[in-house]
Amino acid sequence: MRISAMPRWAFQIPSCLANDLAEFKANVERFKAGTMSVEEFRAFRVPMGVYEQRESGTYMLRVRCPAGGVLPAQLRRLAHVSKSFGNGILHVTTRQELQVHRVPLDAIHPALESLRGAGLATKGGGGNTVRNITACPDCGVCPRELFDVAPFAVALTERLIADPVSFQLPRKYKIAFSGCASDCAGVTVQDLGFITRRKDGGDGFAVYVAGGMGAKSRVAVLLHDFVPAAEAFLVAEAVKRVFNQHGERKNKHLARLRFLVERIGFITFVELYQNQLAGLRAMNLAPLQTRAYPGNSQSAGASGPRNLKAAGQAGTLQAPVLPEFSIWRQCHVRPQKHPGFFIVELPLPLGDIEAGKMAALADVVAAHGDRLLCATQSQNLALRWIAESELAALHQKLKPLELAEPRPSVLRNLVACAGASTCRLGICLSRGLAKAITASLEASNLDLKKLGDLKIQISGCPNSCGRHPVADIGLHGAARRVEGRLVPHYSVLLGGRVAEGLTRFGAGADTLPAKNVPAFLQDFLAAFLQSAEAPDFHRFIDNGGRKTAEELAVRYRPVPALTADQSFYFDWDAQVPFSLEGRGPGECSAGGVPLAEPGR
Repeated sequence: MRISAMPRWAFQIPSCLANDLAEFKANVERFKAGTMSVEEFRAFRVPMGVYEQRESGTYMLRVRCPAGGVLPAQLRRLAHVSKSFGNGILHVTTRQELQVHRVPLDAIHPALESLRGAGLATKGGGGNTVRNITACPDCGVCPRELFDVAPFAVALTERLIADPVSFQLPRKYKIAFSGCASDCAGVTVQDLGFITRRKDGGDGFAVYVAGGMGAKSRVAVLLHDFVPAAEAFLVAEAVKRVFNQHGERKNKHLARLRFLVERIGFITFVELYQNQLAGLRAMNLAPLQTRAYPGNSQSAGASGPRNLKAAGQAGTLQAPVLPEFSIWRQCHVRPQKHPGFFIVELPLPLGDIEAGKMAALADVVAAHGDRLLCATQSQNLALRWIAESELAALHQKLKPLELAEPRPSVLRNLVACAGASTCRLGICLSRGLAKAITASLEASNLDLKKLGDLKIQISGCPNSCGRHPVADIGLHGAARRVEGRLVPHYSVLLGGRVAEGLTRFGAGADTLPAKNVPAFLQDFLAAFLQSAEAPDFHRFIDNGGRKTAEELAVRYRPVPALTADQSFYFDWDAQVPFSLEGRGPGECSAGGVPLAEPGR
């Protein structure tokens, strides 16, 4: 494995992007003129990371951020694009990406060109492509990791997206890296994933394959106990080639890699994979080249980036300590593995941040830590390499941006996808439910700190954008008829988790009307905290917790008649009665001709 020089940006965007954007501009004009059909335009734009939203004529741009890292200049450009071309609100996804919402058709090309000028790209943000490669949010600084996986996520991104075949696959191809068995990146529920190993003094990975969430969720299977770290590209490319040549191209509902493995069997899949791997090795391809991740790097020396040892000792960074500083520190500051330095989490309710605040945050990032902001799978942001002497000053700067509000972990970890507010697949307004749950728990008498890192995750439909199958408490939207009228409901799943060897999906407890979910959760969590198993939520679930949930659900299942209580027939945050108006085919798998022949 070779280490190359650090580039200007967090990762090198594809060299073909300029031509892609010129073609995008031409296709917009063709689409407007009626010489390109809706289907043809969709097939082109979705692999470019451009989705039409529920409000027809407006689009979402999904910006690729390998390992979640974004630099200050890129943050400023994102803020500019969101404010100038979108609705002025940036959104952090559960795949560590950043999204710009409600962009009009004529503004898409200027927005994409502006992003390109800051080393940012949306290509591969949607469609049947290699999607954003994720990593542990604390990679490089986590006390549990064997080594930093961020450089591998970046290097693998650059190798894979340079190949046109990576944008013509049977279905999406999701990859993740985790630094230890805790599997914070969710390797064991990805199409392909790598977990750090060390063998005979050498760094490498255990490799997992054919996992995934959504329809027929599946835990990934161990493919390799150990491969040298430099072979990560060969493994990913070999799996990609098998997927490309043998994956389903007619029925998108059976096209993910896990369905291929189920169809042909794991033994046959491994044989096909080993043949591809042997062929790649015979080609003597260049080994995977990693480099110091911008700002953060072990190769920057024991003192850390920008001589942080000196920064940590400098008195010039000291600031008066505000009264609420200690509460903030307790909630949002964690020690990293380097003595004297800290990880600071910036909570984003619903994963949103206003463009103006993002621009101001860019200045904060440029002045503190390793000058890198990291998006997390819990839809929050994080700073690393913050010295002890910087904490008070950092707290002062974050307060006016509303990024230093102390929140217990259960609320910081609460995840909700966009749901029916913008997504065409959404059934329920999942973000509205998230706000209702937050308000209910904050107003309760529960000691939320005792819930620890319990995760509540919400998806607006059975698809898993909110990662509900692996949450401690997962919820997904559904629609049911009561007296001939549609009523928003949520299916409740309990006991999901992610960790190497322990990953499992949540099992159903019941399906409840949306309006009763916050009260049900409040009573259920109260029962958990009063149980002998507390604070071990999974032991509680396995030793009577499911029965407790079922008994509580009987109370919260009924829906009153419309004449008795109209609110049940309205979703959370809705001003009109619940309906499925505006719902239609999703664009997650759009792009690529369904019957196209596979590439090489």
